[in-house]
Amino acid sequence: MKALALASIIIIAALASAVPSNAATYNDVFKKAALLYTEGKYDEAAKEYYKPIQDGYESGGLYYNIGNCYLKTNRIGYAILYYEKARRLIPVDEDLRANYEFAVSQIKNRQSAVERPWVNRQLDRLYSPLTTDALTICLFILYATIFAAAIARLFIVRLRGFAIYAIAVAAVLLIISSYVLYDRQSGVHSIVLAEKIEARYEPFDGATVFYTMYAGMRVDVVETEGQWYKIKRPDGKTGWAHKGDIGVI
Repeated sequence: MKALALASIIIIAALASAVPSNAATYNDVFKKAALLYTEGKYDEAAKEYYKPIQDGYESGGLYYNIGNCYLKTNRIGYAILYYEKARRLIPVDEDLRANYEFAVSQIKNRQSAVERPWVNRQLDRLYSPLTTDALTICLFILYATIFAAAIARLFIVRLRGFAIYAIAVAAVLLIISSYVLYDRQSGVHSIVLAEKIEARYEPFDGATVFYTMYAGMRVDVVETEGQWYKIKRPDGKTGWAHKGDIGVI
């Protein structure tokens, strides 16, 4: 019991140490940023909101507020980048969803943007309420369900029919959910920040332009070389762009 109590104290201390020590200072920062926002000083408000991030603190509301500041100044790429960051943490927030959809509607030459395959778009929509952590927990639960059903099928005769059904359903969901998690984690999901970029065949300014993209469009970073990112569009085509023109989600 003493060992358990000691372990509990250590865990509590560790959790306490994870809470920012200057939380009170953050409250002052948020108040100042909110005041600047209401006064229409959006760039200054964004700088204030960014201070906690520099200290390693993050929250969905914080990213959402930064996105709003950039949306007000019509910097669509930056707005979408921070809305995407917020969606990782508060995916079901209605205000965030509305502002995000509006920002996406402002992308220039949106009709030229290459969309993800239909199946991926449907899975994105279906799994959008789940954060990556929640999805990981779901995978564990599905795996445990399959294991429990398999044990029940072996030792409880009257449950064998139900166990086979449960295993089949859980296995399908496990495969689909695993694919969604892999899709989220594969590559480095990013947003075009510059008003317009020209992705090139090679990582230098004189290289031939392959395709053009606009602020707010989504890409994956697949490779880095010096001050260049090798980016991949949803259709799989790759090209090189300056790092400063791409924001990593």
